[in-house]
Amino acid sequence: MVDVYIVVYSLLGSLICLPALLLTLNLLMPQITARIETRLEQTPGKSFFLGVPVTAAFLLWIAITANVPIGVVRGTAFVAAFVGMGLGTLGAAGMSRLLAKRITLTKPTSEAMNWLRGAVMYELACLFPIVGWFLFAPIMGITVLGAAVFGLLGWLPRPTVSEQVVVAGNQ
Repeated sequence: MVDVYIVVYSLLGSLICLPALLLTLNLLMPQITARIETRLEQTPGKSFFLGVPVTAAFLLWIAITANVPIGVVRGTAFVAAFVGMGLGTLGAAGMSRLLAKRITLTKPTSEAMNWLRGAVMYELACLFPIVGWFLFAPIMGITVLGAAVFGLLGWLPRPTVSEQVVVAGNQ
């Protein structure tokens, strides 16, 4: 019975801590998460298609090196998993920022509160049985991983024609 309690309360603790982690990433790295948010908002398809080979590379590297009997090589599987999860978490912070931007409340509060609401919405969507587990979470996981790579490299989408006209008109 104690084992069941350990699992249940560990999951509950993780579910409570994830929105706090995403909020903290938004507060500590606002420029990176803003670039990720921009990518997710303007070019989600490109983020997904970049995320596919990035995810495949991480998974392939982990699958190959995790079974090698040499300890140092096996350790690279752990490092790759750690880096991949870090990129995914950074991308999820950008996604929570995008969701927060789209939340419309009658009485708006602070931006950080909206980021927290966006993180909770994202987490709950991923936790929805069957559809969230097997459709939403994998697709969004790949997409946010691609957006995180774009965001870390600083590659922003090209401005649209209407944005170029507005910028040219202001000068």
